[in-house]
Amino acid sequence: MEYQNKIRNLIILSVLLAAGVALNLIEPPFLYFIAPGVKIGVANIATLFSLYYFGPPSSLLLGFLRPIVASLIKGNFLTLEFILSFVGSIFSSIFMIIFYKIGKNKISTIGVSIIGGIMNNFAQFIVVYIITNNVYLFLYLPILIVSGGLAGFAIGFVTNLLLKRIKEYENEKRKSPW
Repeated sequence: MEYQNKIRNLIILSVLLAAGVALNLIEPPFLYFIAPGVKIGVANIATLFSLYYFGPPSSLLLGFLRPIVASLIKGNFLTLEFILSFVGSIFSSIFMIIFYKIGKNKISTIGVSIIGGIMNNFAQFIVVYIITNNVYLFLYLPILIVSGGLAGFAIGFVTNLLLKRIKEYENEKRKSPW
């Protein structure tokens, strides 16, 4: 039975990775004409969901693999776009895990997601600043922080709905004689 659970979990994680990659590929930049580079980051639903459903190691694994697989499909592996995506994903995954562990019953899924959204944008900002060494980029930082927080709220809200529905489904399944 334990073997079946491991296979089940591996399948679910694979589906989450595939969903995260697909969402990454189809998501257009949000309000690009107002704030270049701002995206909601719907692919992060997979990472946040895995954090609450499977725990930190699986979440970090998805945060690591998703940008790699998406960039290989897009054909931009090891480009600046990949580096920004990868650094943002890893950084946000780590901080979501930290706040998930620290605030186990004190910080909501939405709160953890907001931290992830902000840290994703902050990490990407740092990389661009290191590359360009342009102090005027700091004028753009408040926009990135606010948009990261708003995107984190949206991602956390959707993930919360998914987690509740999965729990309802699993409870219904336990009641079934089949």
